[in-house]
Amino acid sequence: MWPLVLQGVASGIVTGCVYALIAISLVIVYKSSDVINFAGGEMVMLGGYLGMFALLGLGLPYLFVFPFAALVIFAIGALFDRIVLTRTLRRAVPGQSVLVAMVIGTVGLSYVIKGAVRVVPYTEEVRRLPPISAGQPIFLGPVVLQHQDVAITLAAIVIMAALWAFFGFTIIGKALRATSQNPRAAALVGIPVRLMSMTAWGLAAALAGVAGVLLAPKLLLTPDSGIVVILALAAAIIGGFTSLPGCVAGGILLGVVQNMIGQFVSSRAISLAPFLVIMLVLLVRPQGLFAGRPTTKKV
Repeated sequence: MWPLVLQGVASGIVTGCVYALIAISLVIVYKSSDVINFAGGEMVMLGGYLGMFALLGLGLPYLFVFPFAALVIFAIGALFDRIVLTRTLRRAVPGQSVLVAMVIGTVGLSYVIKGAVRVVPYTEEVRRLPPISAGQPIFLGPVVLQHQDVAITLAAIVIMAALWAFFGFTIIGKALRATSQNPRAAALVGIPVRLMSMTAWGLAAALAGVAGVLLAPKLLLTPDSGIVVILALAAAIIGGFTSLPGCVAGGILLGVVQNMIGQFVSSRAISLAPFLVIMLVLLVRPQGLFAGRPTTKKV
């Protein structure tokens, strides 16, 4: 039994790291604009297709596929904030919240991305990217890891470490943190709030695109594969929707729980795992496992 448990934990950590990246992208948007990005799943899906185009169409190696997908989807996220959300804010009536309109805008973006992908030839066929790294399996005691799983985990860890350094030690990262915590105070000290918001949307979109490239060799790639955002939302809620470290812990926890349920209960029950964990967490700690004290906010 223990070998199965250890194997399930190891496999869960691999997928959980990718869930964590998507969850971080959602939290970055939420902290910068109070908006849940319902187009996050479609950005993940688009990242997978851009990776396929770069690999098979342009002949790029995987080392260049990640920045290619990140740059393209960064531009999409930044332009969406600049063109749609900025105009929505400018037309807001004083004293009236525009959050609902902004959320609807993200829903519209998700349909635009999905519709644009569907009109491209051959995208209706189920596809999967080649493995990121091939080779003989790696044996760690009773645990067997594929080279691809190790590469995905290492890539996710490097990206999360880079984000930690970016937000903690760079001027732009500190400006983004200040803007997310108090936009008015940030504007008073000279931080360009709208530019920071556009940067946050672009960064979040780029993260989702990179996560899509990481997931594409493991999951089937279709225009509807953006449904994976539900798992990222679950990871963010579990860890705390305002906590970036919580997203990492929530994603890994969700990945492990999914694998455990699939191995010891039924593969059909895997889809229930995120909702089961969410309900348990909300009963015990409604603000999430790693968030601070709950606060009351007027909307």
